[in-house]
Amino acid sequence: MHHLGHLFLAEETGEFQFGAFIADGVRAQRLALLPPGVRLGVEFHRWVDWQTDRHPAFLEARRLLRSAAGRYAGLMVDLWLDVVLGEQWPSLAIEPIETFEQRFREESLLPYQIWVPPSWRAFVERLCQERLLLHFASADFMLKHMEQFIQRRQLPLRPSSIQETIQNERAYLSEVLGSFWREALSWRRRTDTFKPNP
Repeated sequence: MHHLGHLFLAEETGEFQFGAFIADGVRAQRLALLPPGVRLGVEFHRWVDWQTDRHPAFLEARRLLRSAAGRYAGLMVDLWLDVVLGEQWPSLAIEPIETFEQRFREESLLPYQIWVPPSWRAFVERLCQERLLLHFASADFMLKHMEQFIQRRQLPLRPSSIQETIQNERAYLSEVLGSFWREALSWRRRTDTFKPNP
């Protein structure tokens, strides 16, 4: 799952949602230094990843992309989940996506930005300036983002092949991952409703 999805499921703004946002950039030695609420958000993010990787809809979408993306198919599905969430936002969320994005920046990101991992600082600055969360919900933007992601990480993939496969399977991916999001609504948690494994 990508950034927009993790933030959507972490329904309490502040430390908890911020932790769910930065989790991929937090290493074990840094985790212990974070405030408890942020730490809980990191654990929530990882719990959501565990749930996602085993969900039948995710596995089906990964199968569809495997011919083009190989062992990176799951990563491409993670990114595309944000697009399908954007497509279905009006039926899943109680506020416009623009309001959600603004509340995240103002209530979760800016007050706790001191805890942003050093390697993420340039990305977070761009996220705010360009309102990237809104763009992650756009198919056209995400297709370009995938290409840049592959090139930046020097993955042994042909972006054009992945883009073509997604375009060809677009309707089915929306159906399959739409069902994922309808079920994932039950995963939404707040600080007082998320109980990490001991």
